[in-house]
Amino acid sequence: MKSHTILAGVAVLSVLSISVAYAADESDPPLPRFRPWQQVWQCNDIRVTITARDPFSVEYDFGGTIWGGAHFTVIKGQLFFNERPCLPLQPVGYW
Repeated sequence: MKSHTILAGVAVLSVLSISVAYAADESDPPLPRFRPWQQVWQCNDIRVTITARDPFSVEYDFGGTIWGGAHFTVIKGQLFFNERPCLPLQPVGYW
């Protein structure tokens, strides 16, 4: 239990030191405000929904049937399923 407390303390201190270092240089422009977004793709019979609700996580929802292995790749914003391009069903949406 003590090691968890020490690790948590180190993590908090590292975040604080980064925040202080960033705040110290006020000549930099402010970071853009995060906006949640969502993409929906159709890959053969698989529908892929990619959602970002906060700046620290991305959710992937796969609907349909996947037989055997499945390989998804993103190249320059285009989603591929087993080396075949997927069809975007909607542009990147912001809430």
